[in-house]
Amino acid sequence: MALATVAQVNLALRLELVDGDERIPDIELKIKQAEDVVLDYLKKPDAGWDETSVPPRVNAAVLLVVQSLLDEANTGGLLPGLGSGDPKNPVVALLYRLRDPALA
Repeated sequence: MALATVAQVNLALRLELVDGDERIPDIELKIKQAEDVVLDYLKKPDAGWDETSVPPRVNAAVLLVVQSLLDEANTGGLLPGLGSGDPKNPVVALLYRLRDPALA
């Protein structure tokens, strides 16, 4: 279940990775973490998407969360507001329409 690839992260975040780059294992870990965050917000742990079938807005949200996880100066800057569904959060704004509504 890869909702984003290292190549996509490299291009989107302009990391200039090369083959064998020592940062790749950390980026792979951050991608898995970001996928978990996004799927948890959507309440779809078994969405069945991969890098070819993932909706573009979900891919964009994963890339934003990866950026947030990698940004040491702004640790987790895009993560606050996910739990409460704050519409000011860019990740929430991308994903809100796809989220399964909570049942009372």
